[in-house]
Amino acid sequence: MEVLWVKLTPPCHPRLTASIIYCLIYHPPRAPSQAVLMEHIINTCDILKIRYPSAKFVICGDFNEINTEELENALSLSQVVDFPTHNQSVLDEIVTDLSNQYLPPQPLPPVGKSTHLSILWTPIPTTNHHQPPIIRKYRPTPDSLIRGFGQWLVHYPWVEVLTVSEVDIKWENYSTTITQAYHHFFPEKSTTVHPSDMPWITTRIKKTH
Repeated sequence: MEVLWVKLTPPCHPRLTASIIYCLIYHPPRAPSQAVLMEHIINTCDILKIRYPSAKFVICGDFNEINTEELENALSLSQVVDFPTHNQSVLDEIVTDLSNQYLPPQPLPPVGKSTHLSILWTPIPTTNHHQPPIIRKYRPTPDSLIRGFGQWLVHYPWVEVLTVSEVDIKWENYSTTITQAYHHFFPEKSTTVHPSDMPWITTRIKKTH
């Protein structure tokens, strides 16, 4: 019995799927390890779902005589291969929760000296065009800068406002001064976000993930 777990995280993924976790298996014919394999896959998937709640799962490989209904029921997955892969039996299967995002699998000739058919499983074509990242500008307002701005407001003499009699000029001078001070105390910064990012996703979160 062989099991390999692989987590893939594409840079741009469909429908906010953060990552795809593959479980690749080989279960020898007539091996007495079906219960152990099923328990391992189900327990591991449960752990990974907690750690990566947005992840999708693909469990595939040579199952031989294993009935995958236990996996499908326990993990809310579907088996999508509907054609024989070895003689008249469906031994090679794909159990997944991505069936709605992929076309039905297609049989291909065996690779090399293998006696099993290959399986082509293709994503459903999308009409969505690639959306480039968006640069958003903002002005951080930490407590230290707010205190500095407040002290400036208290001590600034406002000569250009108090010494002018015309209301329009007073307002223009005030607006100019307060805007310049705001830009000085709260300098502008920029961050890059992707259109598919959740509103709460920040650059800091991405760097620490």
